[in-house]
Amino acid sequence: MSKPSSYPVKTRVYPEFAKTSFLVYGLIVSIGIFFVGAIVAYLGRFVFSSHPITPVTIPPILWLNTCLLLLGSHLLYRGYRAVRREQLRRFRRCLCASLTIACLFCVLQSIGMYELLEQHWQQASRTSGSVAAVLLMVFLHVAHFFAGLLGLAFVTFQAFQGRYDHEYHNGVRLVALYWRFLDVVWLLLLWLFYVTGTSFLF
Repeated sequence: MSKPSSYPVKTRVYPEFAKTSFLVYGLIVSIGIFFVGAIVAYLGRFVFSSHPITPVTIPPILWLNTCLLLLGSHLLYRGYRAVRREQLRRFRRCLCASLTIACLFCVLQSIGMYELLEQHWQQASRTSGSVAAVLLMVFLHVAHFFAGLLGLAFVTFQAFQGRYDHEYHNGVRLVALYWRFLDVVWLLLLWLFYVTGTSFLF
């Protein structure tokens, strides 16, 4: 191995792990396509629905959780920068903090989404097919973040096994990229909930 630089070095993607990179990229693209379709469906229902849409309140826990999500992603990115500089102790501390926040986020997000779903349930039950669509949205939303949590837990475990250094850290880069993408998706969803004054997608 070459001597680590005081500046971040470019992440090396070894050929044997290129498939993992393409898998993560494909997952991000698929979520993005689904998200665009969900926005179109949401706006269509909001604008053209023949049923009155009763405004509901976004649970305060979701605003708190948004701050936790951004903090956790920031710490994960700092960990990525640290490993590129061979600052391995800081790298592991950042990963541990990010994983702890991610676990807390998933628990609180489940509570917040349940409260949001409770408010939406009566409205959705009056519209044919809405209940199934809402349940599908909840499942996919939780699945996306759960996949990110598993990836972060795996990378953290690998970090304490001495798997990563300033030359080999592509897994950390992919996890940090995925969580940054989830940041963008959730912020856009939260913005839609806020500006429309309605409860849940679909």
